[in-house]
Amino acid sequence: MIEGIEASGLLQQVNDIEQASPEREIVTEKENQQSFSDVLSDAINGVDQTMKTSDAKVQDLIAGKTDNVHDAMISMQRAKLSFDLMVEVRNKVVETYQEVSRMQI
Repeated sequence: MIEGIEASGLLQQVNDIEQASPEREIVTEKENQQSFSDVLSDAINGVDQTMKTSDAKVQDLIAGKTDNVHDAMISMQRAKLSFDLMVEVRNKVVETYQEVSRMQI
């Protein structure tokens, strides 16, 4: 037989979870924060490293140093996706800048 769900039991479980969860501290220390330019620079360097790794794997495949076609293809797709994401982020940043520059103060 199917038993119904008791609302009081669910509320008690939610209250127990809320009381058991540790309080989260908000960190506002300056040394733990990165500037926007640092985050952007790290992301661009990551995409560049992904593309270099992909290029090296393709070169190894062409030179005959490895015969793992799957690894080379996966690496190429990873590089393509990361580059496409970077381009889309750039497009959104440019679009946002243009939107802000059109605002009247």
